Amino acid sequence: MKLFKLTYTAVMGSLLLLVLGCENFLDEQPLDQRVESNFYQTKQDAQEALVAIYDVLQWNTLNGFHVPEMLSDIASDDSYAGGASRNDAPNIIEIDQHKIRTTNGEVHGLWRKYYTGIYRANKYLEKIPGIDAEEEFKTLTTAEAKFLRAYFYFDLARFFENVPLITTPLDNPDEYNQPQAAPSEVYSQIGQDLMEAIPNLREFVPSNQKGRVTKWAAEALLVRVYLYYSGVYGDDLPAGDQTVDRARAITMVEDVINNSGHDLLENYDDIFKLEYEFSQESVFEIAYSDSRPWWDWGYVHGGEGNMAPQMQGPRVDQPAEEEYERGWSFSPVTAELIEAFDPADPRLEATVLFEDELNAGLTVGYQHTGNFTQKYTTHKSYRAADGQLELNWGNNYRVIRFADVLLMGAELQLAAGDQDKAQQYLDRVRGRVDMPSVDATMENIHRERRLELALEGQRYWDLLRRGLNVAKQHIDTPAEMKDGYVGDAADFAVTFNKATKGLFPIPQSEIDISNGELKRNPGY
Repeated sequence: MKLFKLTYTAVMGSLLLLVLGCENFLDEQPLDQRVESNFYQTKQDAQEALVAIYDVLQWNTLNGFHVPEMLSDIASDDSYAGGASRNDAPNIIEIDQHKIRTTNGEVHGLWRKYYTGIYRANKYLEKIPGIDAEEEFKTLTTAEAKFLRAYFYFDLARFFENVPLITTPLDNPDEYNQPQAAPSEVYSQIGQDLMEAIPNLREFVPSNQKGRVTKWAAEALLVRVYLYYSGVYGDDLPAGDQTVDRARAITMVEDVINNSGHDLLENYDDIFKLEYEFSQESVFEIAYSDSRPWWDWGYVHGGEGNMAPQMQGPRVDQPAEEEYERGWSFSPVTAELIEAFDPADPRLEATVLFEDELNAGLTVGYQHTGNFTQKYTTHKSYRAADGQLELNWGNNYRVIRFADVLLMGAELQLAAGDQDKAQQYLDRVRGRVDMPSVDATMENIHRERRLELALEGQRYWDLLRRGLNVAKQHIDTPAEMKDGYVGDAADFAVTFNKATKGLFPIPQSEIDISNGELKRNPGY
């Protein structure tokens, strides 16, 4: 596929080893005078190449603005598309309406992002055996590269399902056109990569290396993959020549719960504050920062900033009178999500920023509901000291939290028949916010996942793994105005298209250059 060669030439030709915005280990400046012919030789070369793989985790602007967690929330029943107007971002509106064109730019951005990360991981895994470094370093960083490749492929498979499986770098033009693999083959590679990574990853990383993967992150991600695969495909997760069944998934989730040292923060409201980044609750976290002030709108992912807060922040009229800078009002929160909360649940206020909390009003955008995310927003505590304001938000993304691990544990234990342990884990999550105990049923656990993890990019996948009928039941929304909504009722109508199975379309441009190897996803 032409994509891989173009990406590699553009990136590696000048060796833009852009850093992941962690304030420690990954805060290294790119080396612009290095080319592949004199690279991949020393331990320092390897470390820079590893940073380059991590860096792709941040990339959300290759084509338009394609923050994966935001787009999956928009595809769910928790938020709409939003933006300034109906004409502001039609590609994002298509995702909200489940009427996505195969030429959708944001969708193509997702595809490019993940295959760029996969290419870099493949190149690293090819080159690391020949690099002059101690075996301990090679073993550890190989495990990290495998985790990252699994992470990229998992998102890719969830969004597109029918994707080429590529585990070596494609440098020969004769190799570009790769066929789509069966989903089981892709997930088998994901499972294998994680299983091979787990025993070689560190349990803890030094304070100056925050952002690097741990054993606990890999175990938790493997459990997440197992639950998704078993839910969607009704089978145990293949993992190379092994299989991850429920018993093995339970062993892993129990290891994280009992041995990792991770725990719930005392106050839910603290989780998404600047001072609690990389907290005890964070099992895996993607770091962003303003450590390298950025100005270039033509190459946004060259900086270290997170676009999600800028996109989701409210369009406040008078930022000087608010705790928030002016955002772009994408992903406004649905009334259905707010109604799912008990009014006494403190997670509601910690999750949703309500319009009436603002002091000087705001500009009403498209699909205005009066509700915005409080978790990834333009709060001034994250305002960059330098650089273009919109491009330098330092809000880290909490990929896996300990609360999620507990709820995965509750789900697995309940399915295995251990009602008491499932109840214990569910109660820990609810007890943290002083909510009363409810019976540990599968319905209650999934309801708790919605409340606990709201607007963190998990809801859509939780719906899909419960079945297309469940997804349609929740996502379908009639054309009606709820309190606080502004616009036409038809703007808020959503119909989930079961024919697509909830997948995004294979980008048409990739189909066009594949010489017939790539086929459209069903329903497109």
